[in-house]
Amino acid sequence: MRKYETEFKLKVVKSFLNGDGGAKLLARQWSVPEEKIRTWVSHYRLHGIDGLRPKRSKYSAQFKLQVLSHQDREQLSCRQVAAVYDIRNPNQVVTWRRKLDEGGVQAFGTWEQEHSSMKNEQRSPVPPSTAITDSAQALREENERLRAEVAYLKKLQALIRFKISAASTKRV
Repeated sequence: MRKYETEFKLKVVKSFLNGDGGAKLLARQWSVPEEKIRTWVSHYRLHGIDGLRPKRSKYSAQFKLQVLSHQDREQLSCRQVAAVYDIRNPNQVVTWRRKLDEGGVQAFGTWEQEHSSMKNEQRSPVPPSTAITDSAQALREENERLRAEVAYLKKLQALIRFKISAASTKRV
């Protein structure tokens, strides 16, 4: 995979934002895949120049589940949710989704345990059943919190609609 300099990415994004052409035209002009231009633009809009700089990160199982949960809740594409969470490669979200669909929540814990043995640092062992129940509990708590948030917002919208309708009947 070809690496692009931050300055080059910024130049392409600026020409897109200035209206010099759409992603398809600029992709041909700059010899860059169209998807990359769209990704760069969305990262730039959300995170500025930092969204275009290289980033190496190791994501925890909890973070991955949070990203996937947000994607489901907000009905976002992989590119959109990657931009929101500043994940430079949107395909990473696709990989996480596939892992979750195939192996459930346990797939993230298993992968991390397998690959953590490559590191020299010692970690205190966590029984797999505890890790699974902790992440399941965290998901339940988040689900409960989100339900409360949705209920609150529905009540707020109803109150606003009521006040608007009351105000319009007073004017008549």
